[in-house]
Amino acid sequence: MAYAKKHTLAGNGWRRNRRNRTGHVRIIAGEWRGRRLAVASRPQLRPTPSRLRETLFNWLGDSIRGCRVLDLYAGSGILGFEALSRGADHATFVDIDKRTLTKLRDACQTFDLAAADASVVEANALQWLERDKSLWDLVFVDPPFHAERHYARILSEIVNHLTPGGVVYVESSARAEALVCPLHEWKSKNVGEVRIQLFTQLDETKQA
Repeated sequence: MAYAKKHTLAGNGWRRNRRNRTGHVRIIAGEWRGRRLAVASRPQLRPTPSRLRETLFNWLGDSIRGCRVLDLYAGSGILGFEALSRGADHATFVDIDKRTLTKLRDACQTFDLAAADASVVEANALQWLERDKSLWDLVFVDPPFHAERHYARILSEIVNHLTPGGVVYVESSARAEALVCPLHEWKSKNVGEVRIQLFTQLDETKQA
């Protein structure tokens, strides 16, 4: 997603059209490689840059195929669409901003996605998690940096929504304190001002 001035725009696949107040971001791999995703032009909206997406999906590898994906705080939706492009079975996008939701629904139509492939939910992410009963193989957590105080609560709730061996991606400020949650950190990397992490229910580092 995300909301905050945390990514440099130039050179990361993000372009803004000042005339119609929209921008676009490119999908970097998979079936839709090179296709553009329209994004609402908002001062605080910063899609996850291509270099971070490349690292993330290199970590995930072929395990993305067949996954049910949840894109919380979806924003541009680029993480969910990148996952679908690489073989995920379904993606659910959750956001609360109406302009963002309109762009996400338009994108689903543009990419000819049926309800079985993708769904867009208008909701407060944490409140929705607390009442939803679905299970997910992969969850993207990329809220605004000012919402970091909620990370522990969000991750504690996500545990109830993971399939066995499920994976959670978290994007946060590199200056933030270490996350405390009931998950095992599998991968971690700082890129500039951003920290990206993968968490699992199982300690992958101890598996043969």
